Amino acid sequence: MHRNSTFSDSTVTQLKRYQWWQNRRFKLGISILVLVIAIITLSLILKFVVFAPEKSETTTTTTTTSTSSSLTTEVYSTTTTTITTTTTQQLVWHNTGNLTTTRYRHAASVLNDGKVLVSGGLGSQYQLSSTELYDPSTGKWTLTGRMLIERELHTASVLTNGKVLVVGGESSHGYITESELYDPSTGNWTVTDSTQYARAEHTATVLPNGKVLVTGGFYGDRHLDTAELYDPSTETWTNTSTMNIGREHHTATVLRDGRVLVAGGGKHPNEHTAELYDPVREIWTYTGNMTGGRERHTASALASGKVLVTGGTQDGPSNTVELYDPNTETWTAISSMKDGRFDHTASVLPNGKVLILGGYLSNSLNSVELYDPLTESWTTIASMNHRRSDHTASVLLDGTILVSGGYELGSTNTAEIYKSL
Repeated sequence: MHRNSTFSDSTVTQLKRYQWWQNRRFKLGISILVLVIAIITLSLILKFVVFAPEKSETTTTTTTTSTSSSLTTEVYSTTTTTITTTTTQQLVWHNTGNLTTTRYRHAASVLNDGKVLVSGGLGSQYQLSSTELYDPSTGKWTLTGRMLIERELHTASVLTNGKVLVVGGESSHGYITESELYDPSTGNWTVTDSTQYARAEHTATVLPNGKVLVTGGFYGDRHLDTAELYDPSTETWTNTSTMNIGREHHTATVLRDGRVLVAGGGKHPNEHTAELYDPVREIWTYTGNMTGGRERHTASALASGKVLVTGGTQDGPSNTVELYDPNTETWTAISSMKDGRFDHTASVLPNGKVLILGGYLSNSLNSVELYDPLTESWTTIASMNHRRSDHTASVLLDGTILVSGGYELGSTNTAEIYKSL
């Protein structure tokens, strides 16, 4: 019995020691496992959170050129190592207050205080003498003083003294010689000296010396070759030398050296001709011919000094585009627009790009295209909310574009503004 009791006690003691060792090993294993998990977790946090490299975002634009279309196509591309996105300037169109009167073939002038003066045009039936002001701060139009003569297809030029000179046009009584001045400080119109020749569909260009050069236009069945100068200091008109050919629905652009480039609008077969006016010598000289004939087109002076001519019509709406280089006096055809169009507008944006809006193809258009002078390429941008031709587009002081009126199955009073994202 005693031996059995002693064996039993020894066995119990050994069993207790074994159980203690087993418990200790278990606890030690658990501790090591917890420590390993903690180390792994900490390393993951350090790798992916604390010391993680920033995502690289690359702006990539891939352009492809097709022989059937000159429109620049943008391609979105991604890789597994970087996040690649294509960033394109997006256009956002917002409707703003409607004009008080429907009108097209009107004129728009950005005043020194930032407001926009819209004058005349053709309403639902007749030419208009009404004028109105757009206030960008409120987005609303208000009527201002009436012109003394109703007119469409006239010009309106902001003078160096802040007044607006309205010239020519057509009324229900015929073509107009009477000119008028608008004074923003009073909101009133006054008669100033008349031009010698009645004209519509002409151009009016403010020269570096402050005078206004009026060229060509239409009278009855004639393309006019006459040109006149308005002097704001004396409020008088004087004749200057005549152009080499008569023109209407042409363009006139002031070059860096002060000369004026007049292009297109000639009667067949002279639609492709261009000429230069020297305001110092008051003479006209032919310059290089355009690559194609056109009228009712646009011409924009670029930051490079070159002139961009777009669209127009000869035998139908054209989508062709060309550049004039004053240094060589030559024209070069470049990538065409997507849509053929005439009676459209072209606005040079603060970033140097050119915004082409609306116009007429088989109907009035709402399509918008953007020209980049650096790449000489076109991009189709978000369309306007309304189709329109014979409208106006004004670059406001903050760089936004105000588009007003125009023709959309009839005279319209809608207006909208564009801002880039």
